[in-house]
Amino acid sequence: MSNVLDQQASCLSKYAGSTASDNNVVKRTAQKNLVFSLEDEQYGIPLSSVKEVIGLVKVTPIPHVPPFYKGLINLRGRIISVIDLRLKLGLLEKEYEPKKTSIVISDVNDLTIGSIVDDVNEVVGFDEEQIERDLEISHSVRRDYITGVAKAKDNLVLLLDIHKVLDSEELEMIGHHSAISSQNDNEG
Repeated sequence: MSNVLDQQASCLSKYAGSTASDNNVVKRTAQKNLVFSLEDEQYGIPLSSVKEVIGLVKVTPIPHVPPFYKGLINLRGRIISVIDLRLKLGLLEKEYEPKKTSIVISDVNDLTIGSIVDDVNEVVGFDEEQIERDLEISHSVRRDYITGVAKAKDNLVLLLDIHKVLDSEELEMIGHHSAISSQNDNEG
């Protein structure tokens, strides 16, 4: 009986060893990312946090808010706050291009927020081997926004943590303006 168990254990260890080193085995793909452009850089956010992508629509501005907070949109009866991700990340302001500029709608904590980006490129799944996480980044984007850099076919993609782009005070301000606007719509 112990002979049979030894043979099974030997077979299992051989199988486990060959599976780990066999390059023909399909590698597990990391989380898929929505890749978009800001300036000349490529950025990615987890597809799981993206609700939808829409073309540029009229944004109603709100007075006395930071420059990156562009205002509110009405998306199928729902009031959504919109930020210019370019400005929030410290990049230079740029005129929007109607056929390219998009708004990425995502859930950040308890809020649904639209982020204006220059152009949406593709959805890509990166293998863990393609992602470098321990980096010394000297870039205009604060380091805590970036979870890693993925090596794509022709370029590098900075992976953003969309939940860390806005701090708690900014989220509170955005939530406050969205709530007031929704309340005014319900009363009117």
